Amino acid sequence: MIRVAITAGIVAATFAATPLSAQVKVTLGSETPRACPDQPPQPEWVDNIPLREAHNKVLIQQMYRAQSMQAVAESGDCSCATRFPSWEAVGTTFLEAYASLDRWGATERTEEYRDLANENRKVAKPICEQQGNW
Repeated sequence: MIRVAITAGIVAATFAATPLSAQVKVTLGSETPRACPDQPPQPEWVDNIPLREAHNKVLIQQMYRAQSMQAVAESGDCSCATRFPSWEAVGTTFLEAYASLDRWGATERTEEYRDLANENRKVAKPICEQQGNW
């Protein structure tokens, strides 16, 4: 019991002495994606969306995911070009239809796109697994 308390104290002291930014840094391993290493990167303008507008960034990412899953599900093709298309169409749609939404409107659209992506994922995942792109 004392050993557990001492260990907990050491862990707590380590975190207290470590800057918060170092405590929450997440690494997922290699920078190279597992499937389709040449997939187009997220556009810089999306990366640069201010933190106060993070809801827009999440919306754009879900729009892209929904576009991807829908394209695979509809075509039956999970080539890299289908699974990871250009970000251009998503960017255009966002700027024309959603850029002026408030936080709550963007959150509602995000949920709709997430649901669409998840529905299409049920069809897309087996296709992509069979073709080695999952």
